[in-house]
Amino acid sequence: MPNGHPITKAELQAVLNAALSAQSKELRAEMSAQKDELIEFMRQIETNLLTEFHRYAKGQQVRLHTLESNGSDLVLRLATIEERLLALESQRPPTPFRPSQQR
Repeated sequence: MPNGHPITKAELQAVLNAALSAQSKELRAEMSAQKDELIEFMRQIETNLLTEFHRYAKGQQVRLHTLESNGSDLVLRLATIEERLLALESQRPPTPFRPSQQR
């Protein structure tokens, strides 16, 4: 000690407790700051993921719309062909059905 007396166990314990308490408070403050930074980083990641999922979904929606419209076009074309075929078949006299004849 500065006054020439040796330090007692109680004084040493008090100094160590004060130092540990200060370091503990400092460590808690740093951990809290890192926690806040980590939360902000995770929110940014979540935002980026949601943005990319939205972009992907928009592309898939356009693709599905194209497929559906092409499918409906094919259905219309097929219906037109069936109508024309029915018109052609109805102009011909029906062929008689013979049970012995194989189809």
